[in-house]
Amino acid sequence: MDENNYENRHEYRHDDCFLCKHPVLKHILTGLLTFLGAFAAFYVVTDWHYKRMLDPVFQMKKMDRIMHKEAHQMQKMADRDFAAGRRLEHKAGQIVHIEKGDDAYKIIINLKPFDNDEKNVEVTTDNKTLTVKAAGETKKHNKDSIIRFTQSFIFPDEANLSEISKFKEGDRYIIVVPIGVD
Repeated sequence: MDENNYENRHEYRHDDCFLCKHPVLKHILTGLLTFLGAFAAFYVVTDWHYKRMLDPVFQMKKMDRIMHKEAHQMQKMADRDFAAGRRLEHKAGQIVHIEKGDDAYKIIINLKPFDNDEKNVEVTTDNKTLTVKAAGETKKHNKDSIIRFTQSFIFPDEANLSEISKFKEGDRYIIVVPIGVD
């Protein structure tokens, strides 16, 4: 008999449940509670986000990262420009070379970039300044490019620019400026 009383105590009756009798209202209330829970979660996450976004410490860190990124990009640009300048200096060194001997200065010009023609090289003198101008056309990778080169050399008083001599030797154009000849 005790066992029967024990079972009756745990028995649940749903006969007087309001929502069991109105299933449409049950679905409406479940949807409303789900919507309110989602809205509350969205509000909390949005509030955290805006508080973090408007935090001065966070903004300073963000600006610091942006400034470091821009500084890194500027350094890369400067390095690239420096390397381009070095390549240009190297190419210019390959075009014109100057040597000083005991009796003359020799300016050696590589004619390969200038169509191997000494007519594409113009040499002018003015007082103690010798100017070399050269131009040529090259084709690389189906592209035509024009190379123009100008360089001036200032010689000491001992050089005699009125007695210069020019001649072609292979693919080199050699300009000889004598020293001490009056």
